[in-house]
Amino acid sequence: MTINTDTLPWQLSIRLLRILEQELASSALTPAKGVIISFRDHDYSQEKGGFHPVEIAIAPDGRLLYVTDFAYVGRPPHEELAKEIDFDFRLGLFQHFGREYPIVSGRELFRLWQRNFITYYGMGVYSVSIESLTGG
Repeated sequence: MTINTDTLPWQLSIRLLRILEQELASSALTPAKGVIISFRDHDYSQEKGGFHPVEIAIAPDGRLLYVTDFAYVGRPPHEELAKEIDFDFRLGLFQHFGREYPIVSGRELFRLWQRNFITYYGMGVYSVSIESLTGG
């Protein structure tokens, strides 16, 4: 699958595109229904820290639907993973700590997130899984 960036409000890094296309190519899953690529640091916890889980959804036609970065909120024993940063390209919304803004407001934060994510991926901290967007 080729990632289609035509409808995005800004350019993605070629390195991020290559990561996504490489992960899709190495998956046995057929992306015909769209996919969610999950990047997880299994050592990440509220107590020890680590690298935030990330989900990236891609439509059947290759459009990037959303990029979501999760973090722990709350205090033990009531902590839970929640969206910290969410770029919803389909709806044109950017969320940060639960507040919504127009997607264009998140451009600089996306650049920072993208740079960090590429670095962390290169360090090999993530386990990657891919599932069908429709669950089937």
